[in-house]
This record gives sequence, structure tokens and C-alpha cells, in this order.
Amino acid sequence: MLRPRLTKYQVIVITTILATVLISVITDGATCFWWLAGLCSLAGTAVGLGVSFPQMQMFGRSICLAPTRRKVVALTFDDGPDPVNTPALLDLLAERKVRATFFCIGTRVLAQPELMNRLVAAEHEIENHTFRHSPATNIFSVRQLRDELSRTQSAIEQTTGRLPEYFRPPMGLTSPRTFRVAAEFELKITGYTARGLDRRDDTPEIIVGRLLRKLQPGAIFLLHDAGVPRERMVTVVTLLLDKLAAEGYQCLRLDELMTTT
Repeated sequence: MLRPRLTKYQVIVITTILATVLISVITDGATCFWWLAGLCSLAGTAVGLGVSFPQMQMFGRSICLAPTRRKVVALTFDDGPDPVNTPALLDLLAERKVRATFFCIGTRVLAQPELMNRLVAAEHEIENHTFRHSPATNIFSVRQLRDELSRTQSAIEQTTGRLPEYFRPPMGLTSPRTFRVAAEFELKITGYTARGLDRRDDTPEIIVGRLLRKLQPGAIFLLHDAGVPRERMVTVVTLLLDKLAAEGYQCLRLDELMTTT
């Protein structure tokens, strides 16, 4: 029976412990202190970066890029559904014959049943983005995380008739607990290849430029359909779709992208 591979986080913890013991044995006094301080600082920085950047795969596998050579990408939208922004986005996607993936907040799913029905009718993909989207989600206890994911799973299943398969943590932050609880619900943690950082007060050209700098087959792009100005959102997505078409790229749902060879 094969043993599960250690995560990068586990390797860092084990290495730090062993190095601490070794430093304590072979040094003393101020030298020991500075070596230990440097070691802890280095380990803490590495883990901190892993928390913030899912591409580092620090605590487990985050889906940040699909394994395909075809010119296909996934457009993903976080934090909806929004009663003002999401309908405008759906109009645009319908006009361009594009299907996208929406990582939805549970409370908003329950508050917008008609909008959720419209998402389902247009065959967009609806996935889990926690129930309340708390900025403290990444430090929640296992019990709190279970509640967040469970309530969102139920809300989406109640509305769409299917259980989500993917989970994007708020702000993309992860921890060992995030992976543990997501696994209990058979949810695949999803990061991104590039994010537009569209919450910033930037022009559509700058936002789209951030995404296109990392354009490649299988890319997963992250934008928002809530918490951003509606007109700018529509302009950003329009410009992005135009640029992708000019490069010969097709947009797929995330679940379709992950099964494309």
C-alpha cells in the first residue's frame, strides 16, 4: 500500500523541527538564537506565501491550470449572485454564447432564487464559495468550516438539483484545515491561473492585461460579478472575450475544462 505523499507544508514543518534540533546541538548562545530566528523567519515566510498563493500547492492540490494543450480557458466569477451585476453579465454571456463558472456565496444563493434559476437555465456552472464569505474563513475551526461548506452545498443543491464539485476559498486563502474539510465534502479546491484584481479602481484595459499576461491553454481566470461597478464589469468581460477570440481561444465551464485533453 502506497503511503500518501507529504504536502509542502508538512515537509517544511518536519525540516524546521529537525533543523531546530541540529542547531540547538551544535551551537549555543547568541549564535544559536540568530540561527533559530532566521530558520523560523524563513519557514514562516514560505508558509505565509503558501497561504496566499494557491499556485504554490502548499497544503494540497489546488486546481490552478487544466492539463490541456487546446486553446481553451475557463472564466470564473466570484461572490455572486448579485441582483444588479449578475443579470447584466448573463445578458452578455448569452449574447456571446459563452458558458462560465460561478463560485457563489450561500446566503446570496438563498436570497436570489430567480437569478439562480436563470443561471441554471443558461447552463452555467455553480460552485461553492462558502456560506457567508467571511474574511476570517481561513482561520475558522474545523467545525465552522464544515458549517460554511455544508450550508452552501445544501443551498446550491436545493436550487440547482446538483451538489457542487469545486470549492474556492474566500480571497483564495488556504490552510491545512481548508483541505481537510473540503475533502470531507469531496470538493476540489480551486485557485486560478490569473486574477484580474477587478476590485481595484483600474481601467478595463489594465484588468484584462493582468489576465492576458498569463494566457495559456487550460488557464483559469478569476473575476467578480459582485462588489464591482456593473458598467466596468461588462466592459472588462467584453474586452476579454474579444481578446480571447482574437487569439483563437474558446471559453468553457471549469468542469468541461478539467476533462478536456
